[in-house]
Amino acid sequence: MSLSSLRYLIREGFRNIWQNRFMAFASIGVLISCLLLTGASYLFFVNIDHSFEWVYGQNVVVAFAKEDCTDQQSKVLLDKIKGITNVEDVEFVSKELSLLKYKDTMPKSVYEDMQGENNPYLDAYVITFSDLNTFKETLTQIEQIPEVDSTAYNEDIAKTLTRLRRIVLMVSGSIVLVLLVVSLFIIANTIKLTVYSRRLEISIMKSVGATNMFVRIPFIIEGVVLGIVSGLLSFGLIKIIYDKLSEMAGTGIMGGLVDFSEVWHFVLFGFLVMGTVTGMIGSAISMGKYLKDEGGISSVI
Repeated sequence: MSLSSLRYLIREGFRNIWQNRFMAFASIGVLISCLLLTGASYLFFVNIDHSFEWVYGQNVVVAFAKEDCTDQQSKVLLDKIKGITNVEDVEFVSKELSLLKYKDTMPKSVYEDMQGENNPYLDAYVITFSDLNTFKETLTQIEQIPEVDSTAYNEDIAKTLTRLRRIVLMVSGSIVLVLLVVSLFIIANTIKLTVYSRRLEISIMKSVGATNMFVRIPFIIEGVVLGIVSGLLSFGLIKIIYDKLSEMAGTGIMGGLVDFSEVWHFVLFGFLVMGTVTGMIGSAISMGKYLKDEGGISSVI
């Protein structure tokens, strides 16, 4: 195909959009709706994951050092805990600090009597895990350290959070996949209506010797342009909506929503790719079926 023919086909693609403005706007509207739903599902997925990560950070294990541990042994214990692969963070809380925390809840004389060797508290290590999927294994490693006296944790919360996170991620991924299929189906049928409204023009082109590819390219270009426009408009709309929701949510609820600046490139790239591919495939499917079923001018006379 020559460069002049390619330029002609591209111009035809844009001309087709302008001459069939109503159908073009309908296609863009339908595709925007599908992209917004898909984008909303993705952002929901990201924020659910973010919320669970925040909750994970609140679910900690407390390891208590043995009563006879020296300062040197306490430091060694801290290093041993930090050396465990699944440990993300460790905060040392001395028994003096633990006692001081409850100073205001007891009489002054009792507090003074509990100083020094009479302190009933143990040195503690507040431990945060990186991955709760290996909660049990990591806890076992901690409990096997000789300097550890005991541990305190809520295993049920850990198991529940892990199970819920897995379910939410699977459901969100399924929603995105289903919406992608729906988008392809809708845009294919919308383009099909556009092709049907211009069936006489297509049949004339076929009757004078135009190849199927020559007839098909302007419609594919049309689908790609509609997809890109839909992707850009969808991105603008979802950014406005998400920013408003972020302002309303604030940062108090499970760390707030994920900042849009962290995901905008994924959203924009996803919308452009989805819009372009959906428009292109939808146009190709519609044109392929029409050219196969209708073919020549006899079908419209």
